[in-house]
Amino acid sequence: MTEETQKRTKVELIEAMQRLYTEISSLTEEIDEIKAEAKERAMPAALMAKVAALRASSKVDDVLEKNAALEALVDEVRNS
Repeated sequence: MTEETQKRTKVELIEAMQRLYTEISSLTEEIDEIKAEAKERAMPAALMAKVAALRASSKVDDVLEKNAALEALVDEVRNS
């Protein structure tokens, strides 16, 4: 933290957080519009949103590994 950020008042901190929450709300609205467009075109909107979120957080490989482990376990149980 810089000295400047340490000196902000409660009001300034709340206002800074409010600006970020407003941005988040705006971005969420945009995402909802994109998902609605995908649904209109008979695309799997929820699944597409999940993939986009995983890509944004660089967690695609982790999820794929977990899904592979799940699939292997399901196959093991089915075949027993």
